[in-house]
Amino acid sequence: MINRKNILIGIFILFISMSFTFFNVGHFLFNMLKPSEKGNMARNESTGNTYTSAVKYNHLSRTINGKKQEMDILEVDVSKPGIKIQPVLSFNLIYGFENLSSMAGKKKAYAAINGGFFYEYGQPSGMVAINGKLITGSSGKYPVFTVENGKAALMEIKSKLWLEYGSGKLKIDKMNTPGKIGEVVVYTPAYGLSNRAKTTNLTVTIKDNIIIDMGIYSGEVGIPDNGMLITIFSEQNYYLDTLPLKKGDTVKQVHEPDLTGDVSAYECGSWIIRDGRVVLGDRDAWVGVLTNRDPRTAIGIKNDGKVVLFTVDGRQPGYSEGLTGRELGEFLLEYGVKNAAMLDGGASTEMIVNNKIVNRPSFRGQERPLGGGILVMWEK
Repeated sequence: MINRKNILIGIFILFISMSFTFFNVGHFLFNMLKPSEKGNMARNESTGNTYTSAVKYNHLSRTINGKKQEMDILEVDVSKPGIKIQPVLSFNLIYGFENLSSMAGKKKAYAAINGGFFYEYGQPSGMVAINGKLITGSSGKYPVFTVENGKAALMEIKSKLWLEYGSGKLKIDKMNTPGKIGEVVVYTPAYGLSNRAKTTNLTVTIKDNIIIDMGIYSGEVGIPDNGMLITIFSEQNYYLDTLPLKKGDTVKQVHEPDLTGDVSAYECGSWIIRDGRVVLGDRDAWVGVLTNRDPRTAIGIKNDGKVVLFTVDGRQPGYSEGLTGRELGEFLLEYGVKNAAMLDGGASTEMIVNNKIVNRPSFRGQERPLGGGILVMWEK
């Protein structure tokens, strides 16, 4: 006769065995989808989380050319309803620095990565447009990531700006950047409280697309809310009485190509992959030498149109070494990326998913204040 104690022990052992089997099967199913592994890319470990059919996150541990690498990848299907990718600036302004977690938190973003390159005071290096609102024009030197009506692209854009008035046009040289003698520059509230002019200038003040004032000034002029300034940094080019504009005129700022409507754009660094071919060299104007292994951030687009946001940690021996430019390109190509471009890297490399920093930034694991970032918005 089997005693009750032995029966209970048997049931307990059976329960433990079933739990262990269920856990391992579940773990296997959870990680079925992996990028292909070719060449010298050996798999160590991979853990993934799929939060929605439109946004997938994976943390990958790999050994590449004998070096340990910890990588984080977001795949975003921007064709799905409620999904958007858009730039963000620190404090929503041209100047300044802010932690990515703060920028993402204010916008209630689902995920975020650090943005592209910026100048000394946080100014973006090129084009930024957010939901159809142009902030800065392109430099014309680097690819611009765009999202319009559920389709993403990487393309080179050469900005053409002008002010339309009646049947005429006034050519604009720059937008929201410091002006030089002989240049015509447009300033919006994203630039700050004023045009920061330090030399004599002729400035037209516009509010709600109506010219409300114009004059010659010896210094800065305030930027109105819901308005802009057109500043001509040489009173010799345009005299007030011969300027083809007057108070009360209705005007319109125009950018070619058209970026109004459901459009966001962000200028990146150098091409990494172009039309399925790695084109990144050994040096870069922003990064310098690309043969070092460093933390990297990149943005790419796969053949199916999905956007890939990528970070690899680096400068952390024993944990993650970082990738050379060539290794970065080769990995992204094998992952299925057709076109890709550099974003800022080094201590700036950072990814946030669901309010959590998922990578390990190279400066003591701490965030570095940034000039801007790229957000994944998910309207649940």
